[in-house]
Amino acid sequence: AVVRSFATSAGRRSAAVPKEQIEKGYFEIRKVQEHFQKKDGKPVFLKGSAVDQVLYRITMALALVGIGGMGKLFYDLSVPKKD
Repeated sequence: AVVRSFATSAGRRSAAVPKEQIEKGYFEIRKVQEHFQKKDGKPVFLKGSAVDQVLYRITMALALVGIGGMGKLFYDLSVPKKD
């Protein structure tokens, strides 16, 4: 019974709608989707603009600084200081 209800509801939604009845915002969303789905080798979080690349690089730099600081902390705590 569950399979039957899915099969019948899918048929009703696939009716063609004239282009005049589709909202203008739908076509704008489609353009944005096409931009982000291009096969250009970039991850989706870098496809927006130059601001995305700057934020990504700042994030990576801060992450590396944090990892370096943790490495220094672990070294300082594991190696005794000589007096």
